[in-house]
Amino acid sequence: GKGIFLFNKLSQISDWKKDHKWKSDAPQAESYVAQRYVDRPYTVGGKKFDMRLYVLVTSFSPLTVWMHRNGFARFTNTRYNSDKSNINDSYMHLTNHSIQKKAKDHNQELKWGVDGLKLFLMSRHGRGA
Repeated sequence: GKGIFLFNKLSQISDWKKDHKWKSDAPQAESYVAQRYVDRPYTVGGKKFDMRLYVLVTSFSPLTVWMHRNGFARFTNTRYNSDKSNINDSYMHLTNHSIQKKAKDHNQELKWGVDGLKLFLMSRHGRGA
């Protein structure tokens, strides 16, 4: 959860960078990852989630991937709302445990095993899900 920022305008990135502390005695390049925000995410019970899957790729041609059965899905503590005024609500937008555990109404049940998520998806969308 450290160093994650949400912006809804490109100009906000430039403004943030100006305020960022630069150490002139030890200049260094910083790496960033930028990605487009999914503004209409698929939710479970109204909450955003991400999946942690453990895979082993043994070949690229042909592609052969082995997936470990102990992956999981992590959920946000707060139900998702697309209102732009909620952009700063990390409990709504980010699934990182280091962020979610600080929520005042933190629920320890913010993680499901892959099998639990699969059962939910099948019950909601049918066996082909």
